[in-house]
Amino acid sequence: MNIQIASKGIDVSPALQDRISDRLEDMMDKFIHREGDAQVSVSREGTGFRTVCSVHLPSGATMEGKGEAHDAYAATDEALEHVEKRLRRYSRRLKDHNAEAKASAFNMFILENPVQSDEDDAGDNAPSEPIVIAEKPGKIRTMTPSMAALELGLADTGVVIFNNAKHGRLNVVFKRSDGNIGWIDPTD
Repeated sequence: MNIQIASKGIDVSPALQDRISDRLEDMMDKFIHREGDAQVSVSREGTGFRTVCSVHLPSGATMEGKGEAHDAYAATDEALEHVEKRLRRYSRRLKDHNAEAKASAFNMFILENPVQSDEDDAGDNAPSEPIVIAEKPGKIRTMTPSMAALELGLADTGVVIFNNAKHGRLNVVFKRSDGNIGWIDPTD
């Protein structure tokens, strides 16, 4: 992670710099799992200190936290707590958004057995035909086979149908009975 620490009117000790760097790297590993950029400004304000921390995420989002206290360490901790809270909320929103999108994409519903036979009218309560399970129509996305395999691991379905990003044809990735992942790429 690229971290820039600037000071205004004071010298930031190496211990404070290490504390800032360690906390920011821990936050990014815990919530985002990707690298980002951060700018931290520590300045003297009257009788206390003010710390402003700005984190730029790879997605383009920016999280900012401010802290003011009589001690530089306390001001820095307050600013980093604000950033951590914002990163946690952002991470939850991403997870919730992905879960809702996947749930709606793979929404299944069960239809009542539309076929009635003469045996059912005779008093036999067991249905002669299996019930029909229909899936809600969804959009077929364009992705690579590795992205489809990742999506297969995240989804509760046993198959992902997608347009191959390389050539645009319809492909299928599925879970095999031996635990491996199969890929069907028809030629024509």
